Amino acid sequence: MKTLCLGVALLVAGLCGQTQNLLPNPGFEVGQQQPAGWRLAEGAGEWAGPGATGASHVLRVRGNGEDSSVWRTDALPLRPGGLYALRFRGRRLPGAAGGTAVAGSGAVNRDFPLDSEWREHRFIFRQPDDVPADFVRLGQWHVRGAVEFDDVEVLPVLAGHRRVPAAAGRELELGEGEWLGGGRYGFSAQPGWLGANYHRPLVRASARFNSDRWVFTPGAEVVYRFALPGVVQTRAQVGVSVNHHVAGTLEVEAGRDGTHWVALGRFDGEKRGGSLELPAALFPAGEVWVRLRAPAADTALQVNRLEYEAALASGIAEAFGETRFLEVTGGRAPGQIAWRGFSGPENDGRWRFDFAVANPGPEPLRLTASLTGPMETVRPGRARRFGVAPGASGGCVLDVALVGWGARPLTVAFLDGRDQLLLSGRVEVATGFLDDADYGYRLAGGADLDLWWCESGWKVGRRRAQPGGPRSGAVRVSAASGEFEAVQVVLRPRRAVMLREAAVTPFRDGAGREAPLEVTLHEVAYVPVTHPTDATCRRGWYPDPLPPLKLPRALEAGLNTPLWITVYVPRAVPGGEYRAELTLTAGNGRPVRVPLAVRVYDFELPRESHLRSAFGLGSGAINQYHRLTNRADQVAVFEKYLQNFAEHRVSPYSFFDYAPLEVRFEGEGTNKRARVDFTRFDAAAVRWLDGRGLERGSPFNSFLLPLRGMGGGTFHSRHLGELEGFQEGTPEHARLFADYLGQVERHLRERGWLDRAYTYWFDEPDPKDYEFVVAGQQRIRAAAPGLKRMLTEQPEPELLGHVDIWCALTPEWTPEKVRARRAAGEEVWWYICTGPKAPYVTEFIDHPGTELRLWPWQSWQYGVNGILVWATIYWHSPEAYPDALQDPWQDPMSWVTSYGTPKGARLPWGNGDGRFLYPPRRDPNPATTPCLDGPVNSLRWENLRDGLEDYEYFWLLEQEVKRLGKLDGELKGEGLKGERTTRTKLLAEAKSLLAVPERVSKDLTHFTTDPRPLLEHRDRLARMIERLRQVR
Repeated sequence: MKTLCLGVALLVAGLCGQTQNLLPNPGFEVGQQQPAGWRLAEGAGEWAGPGATGASHVLRVRGNGEDSSVWRTDALPLRPGGLYALRFRGRRLPGAAGGTAVAGSGAVNRDFPLDSEWREHRFIFRQPDDVPADFVRLGQWHVRGAVEFDDVEVLPVLAGHRRVPAAAGRELELGEGEWLGGGRYGFSAQPGWLGANYHRPLVRASARFNSDRWVFTPGAEVVYRFALPGVVQTRAQVGVSVNHHVAGTLEVEAGRDGTHWVALGRFDGEKRGGSLELPAALFPAGEVWVRLRAPAADTALQVNRLEYEAALASGIAEAFGETRFLEVTGGRAPGQIAWRGFSGPENDGRWRFDFAVANPGPEPLRLTASLTGPMETVRPGRARRFGVAPGASGGCVLDVALVGWGARPLTVAFLDGRDQLLLSGRVEVATGFLDDADYGYRLAGGADLDLWWCESGWKVGRRRAQPGGPRSGAVRVSAASGEFEAVQVVLRPRRAVMLREAAVTPFRDGAGREAPLEVTLHEVAYVPVTHPTDATCRRGWYPDPLPPLKLPRALEAGLNTPLWITVYVPRAVPGGEYRAELTLTAGNGRPVRVPLAVRVYDFELPRESHLRSAFGLGSGAINQYHRLTNRADQVAVFEKYLQNFAEHRVSPYSFFDYAPLEVRFEGEGTNKRARVDFTRFDAAAVRWLDGRGLERGSPFNSFLLPLRGMGGGTFHSRHLGELEGFQEGTPEHARLFADYLGQVERHLRERGWLDRAYTYWFDEPDPKDYEFVVAGQQRIRAAAPGLKRMLTEQPEPELLGHVDIWCALTPEWTPEKVRARRAAGEEVWWYICTGPKAPYVTEFIDHPGTELRLWPWQSWQYGVNGILVWATIYWHSPEAYPDALQDPWQDPMSWVTSYGTPKGARLPWGNGDGRFLYPPRRDPNPATTPCLDGPVNSLRWENLRDGLEDYEYFWLLEQEVKRLGKLDGELKGEGLKGERTTRTKLLAEAKSLLAVPERVSKDLTHFTTDPRPLLEHRDRLARMIERLRQVR
């Protein structure tokens, strides 16, 4: 088999010179005064060199920051409605800033930001149906500086869609953006994805396309057909957003045959988005057509959202669609090959690609087909030999197994009986981390139940295969006293059963004595990601909420159901090995007993947290989703959220929503004075800052001090403040502001809380806001010199000297920048929100679970003092859901709010942005009963806590290194020379452990997604702490 595959692969490699590249002179090496087949059609540019691969020529465009420049071809034979891949290498020259590179056909454009390195870029596009011939262009828009292009390629493309099982042995095709679940079919166009304007339901389009949006001009239309064989729709709605409007209206219509239409509604400059119900007269229907059109003669508008959702007459298995593209690189008759879709990974771990071959000739056609890839990541199946009769068509299924997860390039080839190439092509299969089966440890299961376990940093896909290898004797966890640590035990039933029992026996030490270790069991729940956060993400069911485990619990056959087992080691528990058993009973089977082993390190985590933090938490959303109207209930539930923060070592912006600083002004004129009542605030601060009465968890190490009378703003807008009728900037305002804030500063200093207070009154300023921000910072400094002023911005010359806590996005920091600001006596924090996205550490649900655990490690690595996230309970966008509350259990996307977003528009920030905790597990709209429970944790929130606890291991070891260094310096005398040598070696070994290993994190964009290297280094830190504590 391997010999046959290798032989076919070598033969294909020799034949692939029959390239399908439709572009003239793609490397720009041919020409006299200008490159043959290309001309500078707009703006400034040159035919220059050297190129990306050392060749002598490139295409260069230049801009002044306000113009456009374009190189283009003459008309090419691009088929109307045809699919094409555009690929090129590009870079910005040093000093280039702003704007974007542009590439595409005359009718379909995509923006590419580019950076200073030569990199390959590509996208797939569908030519409009009314364009019989078109050109290809490369250029820049509003770049200040130069951009270069090289090695350009345009190839014809075949699209393949995921095949999913249906009733009676049938299969359905679901493409990118389509999904089935809960008795519903849905489609959400993702115009920013690799395939740009193409989706399986798209039937025809005359609208142009720009990057991530349809562009409607007079008479333009886009038509979709929503249909699945044998599936009946009973009602439906369509959602649309107009992201840009100059003139005209967008008409939205529906029908059953693509010929006769019923008006649904219209959108324009006043109504920019919303959902429209389809008339009941259209149903039941096997297919529904939706048309967007611009009939007005003056139309100029853009659409960046189209969603369709339909109720189905009968239930159908849940599934998410996917589309992959086969780029045709060569062959004498590629039109004879049709790609009928793909499936996988299946139970055997293999992917299957289904093709059909037509034989229009008079003679039988003998074929050999193969699917191959790099040996280190692809395990191909055998090449297929088959025949097709004259005038008939035949099918062929090729299979392959992929190692690990990520993008895997595959090569497809079909050869006839004379070894002539009919088609060669390349297809990239991107598997997500949910498909990764290269981790986990098998456990002894039961008659109907397979079991395995894994570390808490993994996000377990519902359908991923069980791990191989020998069985594990026990589930193992390690932790210091005062620490929480979790593990996942995964249940995979062979048939549908009920989990009736899940309980953990008391832990006992080696002598059989009961130990006070605490265990909680939670379900790992899944949320449906239908809008991937970025290009590295895929649609699917992602594990995130961790609700308490409620029994009995239905277990679906063949699906993974992880249980989240959290062990808490109370303070003062001595080091050693502790054992217990997890008992599981499913169906009518006998109980399965799973051994649990906890290694407790012989030290205690500090009660205080040494990495500062500031995470948004507001009582308003809590009251809204918990349906709390009684003040006592509101306070009680808010306290549960605060306790949760304390147990996760995270500090909220405010712990005093119900215990504020009470400020009032008394007197008249120049005799008016501030009176500040600290009574309620102090009572709360004693608990949450001093930790008095806080039995477990960490006191908060920061809080945001609100500034009465202070203005504020963002890059979007700003405003001055007012105090007692006096505007900010007036002498009267300054006197009252200094009076009240000076009292606050003195009080906080006296109580020992001033070092934990900070101001944060302006968010993410643009350069145009710097003067306004500096003036505000100066007013704060004049009123309260000891109060730290935070700004969410990177250091800029205009701001230096006016910021005490720099808090910029993570990509803005380098070790050198951090050291410079800390040397100036300032704190350095960093934050994540809707950005950055991959390849950085993020907060998103559809990113690997290790990322948030790794964030505190990178904070230690870079010397950063603190971390910030704008919100933890951002459950609802009133713009995206203007008529109802968003249910974060059903819609994990954090949609944009504010910043001028029109009502009804759904613009994505990212899945889980600002959402680490979940509200009660119920539909928030019909719910009226108050829920007095605390928050539901998320897998990301737990991993962040693990990272914050890991940070304390580094801090503890650093303290021991300092102590040992001091002891080593005190050893004097010739007789102690050997002891000094031993300590010096031990000290050097300990110091080396304080550096984050490259296999854990090399830099901000190169880090592990596997939790095992983190845990291995954490164990080395722990054992070194234990060793050093023995040295006296």
